Amino acid sequence: MTNKVKRFMKLFDGYEHAYGQYKVFNKSAEGKLSGRALTISEPPTTKNYEDHLNGKDYILGIIMLKSDNTCSFGAIDIDIKGAIVLSEKLEELEKRIKDTPLVLCRSKSGGAHLYLFLDPPVKATKVVSKLNEFAAQLGYGGVEIFPKQTKRANERDRGNWINLCYHSGESSERYAIKDGKKLSLTEFLDYAESKTTTLDKLQSYQPKLIDMFEDGPPCLQHLSTMGFPEGTRNVSLFNIGVYYRKKNPDDWQEDVMKHNYEYVKPPLSASEVSGIVKGVAKKDYEYTCKQAPICNYCERVKCIKRKFGVGSNMSGASIEIDSITKYETTNKESVRWYIEIGGERIETNTDQLLDQRKLQKLCVERLNKCPSTMPAQRWEHRINELLEVVEIVQDPDDASPKGQFERFLDTFLTGKVQARHRDEIMNGKPFHDTETKRVFFRSEDLFIYLETRRYKYSNQHQIWSWLRDAGAERKTFKIKSKPVKVWSVTAPEFYEEEDLDLPSTIEEDF
Repeated sequence: MTNKVKRFMKLFDGYEHAYGQYKVFNKSAEGKLSGRALTISEPPTTKNYEDHLNGKDYILGIIMLKSDNTCSFGAIDIDIKGAIVLSEKLEELEKRIKDTPLVLCRSKSGGAHLYLFLDPPVKATKVVSKLNEFAAQLGYGGVEIFPKQTKRANERDRGNWINLCYHSGESSERYAIKDGKKLSLTEFLDYAESKTTTLDKLQSYQPKLIDMFEDGPPCLQHLSTMGFPEGTRNVSLFNIGVYYRKKNPDDWQEDVMKHNYEYVKPPLSASEVSGIVKGVAKKDYEYTCKQAPICNYCERVKCIKRKFGVGSNMSGASIEIDSITKYETTNKESVRWYIEIGGERIETNTDQLLDQRKLQKLCVERLNKCPSTMPAQRWEHRINELLEVVEIVQDPDDASPKGQFERFLDTFLTGKVQARHRDEIMNGKPFHDTETKRVFFRSEDLFIYLETRRYKYSNQHQIWSWLRDAGAERKTFKIKSKPVKVWSVTAPEFYEEEDLDLPSTIEEDF
C-alpha cells in the first residue's frame, strides 16, 4: 500500500462492514452525472481505495457512520443545480470557509462537498449538528448533510454513503480548491490533514449572531445578523412578524415596526410594514420555511427545540420522505426499504411505502408522530423522484426468508441431537443413512425446531415448497409396525459419515 493510499484511507475512514460503488452511465450537458448506486455488504479494502484513486470503473462510496455511531469525517453537499442555486463560484465559496475547519472539493455533479475531518472520531449527533450550523451560516441551510443518520434503524441497516473525491487521482474532476487553485492529490492530503480537528476545537467554532430570536427560528438570527438580501425584505419581515405574534400575542405590532427601522437596510416604507402587520394579524400563520431566504438559513433540528420555533406546528406536517434505501438479494427474492423522515430512519416494506395510510400507522408506531397525508398524485411524484436516485444495498442471498430457512435446515440436520437408529426419528431426531447419503426427518420436528429459533414463516406450505426446491423427497417408513411419513434430503457435505448399526426389526414400506 502506498503512503498516499494509506493517508487517504485514514481521512475517509468509515463503516466497517459495508461500502458503496457508483458506476457512471451518462453525463448531461450541465455536467450532472447519472449512474447506478450499489452498496456492498463487505468491509472496504485497501484495493477499493486504490481502484478509486486509479480511476477504475466505479467511484468509491464510504458510509460515514461507524458501528459505534461516531464519524471520522462528515460533509455538506451543495448541489449547484438544486433548489438552492450557488450565487458564487466555488472559489468564492472557498474564501468564505477559510475560518472554519471545512475543506472544499468539487462534487461529481459540479457542486461542492464541504468536508469536515475529525481525529479522534466524534459522535454523529454532534457532527450533524455542527454541519447544519455551518450550512446555515453559509446560506445553504437545508442541503444534504452527511452522515444522514446518527444511528442505524436496526442491526440489518447499513446507512447512506457519499462518493469520495479524487476518483482517477491527479486527473480527477473531483478535486479540492484552496486559494482559488486546484490541489493535487498530495496537496489535498496535506491540506486536509492540517484542517483535521478535534471535538473541543469543533465546538469552539461559534457564529457571532445578533442577541435576538434566541427562543425562535435560527434563520431569523442569521438574517438579522448579516442583513436581509435585496428582494427578500418583505418575506423576512413577515416571518419576524409571525415570531413576535407567537411570543407576545397581545402587543406585537410595535416590535415589527421597530425591527424594520433598526435592522432592515434600507427599511421598508411605513405602508409596506403596515400591510405586513395586517397580513400577519389575519390568522395564526406559520413560518415560510420552504421559501427563500428563510430556507437558506434553516437549522431545523435546532428550531424544533426552541419555544417559538417550528415545533408548535410539527404534529400536522405531511409525510415528507427525505431519502430511500433499498435492500435486495442478488436474486431479487427479498426486498426491504429504509426511509428517512424528519431525521428519523425506519424500516418499511413495499406495501407500506406505496400506501400513505400504512406509512402513517408505521410513523405512529415507530416515531410517535402522526403526519398528515398528501394528495395521491403529489405522493406518487415524490416516490418516483426518490426511486430515480435510490441507493441499492446488496444483501447476501441468505438474508432472504428462503436463505434463512436453508441455513436453519442445515443446523437442524447437523446439530448435536442426531438419531443413531432410524426408529429414533419418532423422538424428533434426524437420521443420517450412510448408504443412501440422505438425511431423514419428520416435518413436524422441523417446524418445532424453527419455532424454537423464532424463525417466522408465512405457512407450512411455504416450507414444504422450499424443501422440494432443495431436492427433498417424501417416503413412508414402518417403525414399530406403524407407518411414519418422513422427508429426506441429500446429506450436507460437512456431514461426517459413521457406521451405524440398524436394528433388523425395522421394516421399510416404499
